[in-house]
Amino acid sequence: MTHAPRPLAAGCIVAVASLGSAACATEDPTAVVVDNDYPVVLDGGDPATERTVYKGWWVTSLLPDPVAPGGEGAPQRTVPNTDYAYAVLAPGWDPSSAPPPTAFVAARSSVKLTANRGDTLHLHVSPDTFDGDCAAGRPLSQEDADFVTQRIFPAEFGGGAYDARRCVVLPAAADAGPGADGP
Repeated sequence: MTHAPRPLAAGCIVAVASLGSAACATEDPTAVVVDNDYPVVLDGGDPATERTVYKGWWVTSLLPDPVAPGGEGAPQRTVPNTDYAYAVLAPGWDPSSAPPPTAFVAARSSVKLTANRGDTLHLHVSPDTFDGDCAAGRPLSQEDADFVTQRIFPAEFGGGAYDARRCVVLPAAADAGPGADGP
């Protein structure tokens, strides 16, 4: 004996529709963008004080394009979440120049940031909002610097150990050959 499906009560339809709309609060994608709030170095100023945001990272999203002081990067899709943001600064480097940067500084947002579903999170990178820039007197702890340089941006900091107190990559110790560390 087969039974015909029973029609849903009106209340069930409303509950299912409400549940679906709560799960998909908006069709707009969630995005993240880098805003480089470091000051622009004016003509005659010291270009070594310029800070380009070389790359950024937030939760699942790499922001791969360099952003000059005063500039805004291209938005990247991301997921709603709350966490720290990370950046690699290129001191004294102009992104419009041909040679790549010769030095990098590891940075992390001072507080956790939140991206809500359908919104665009702006990572305002400056000495007031990110820690790590030794020139601004805000170095990272060595533990936080190691996380940034070894887990988030290892390619930029490869080849040596990052000294968080001085914001420099120390050259890797030369291979001393067999027997240097033991048998």
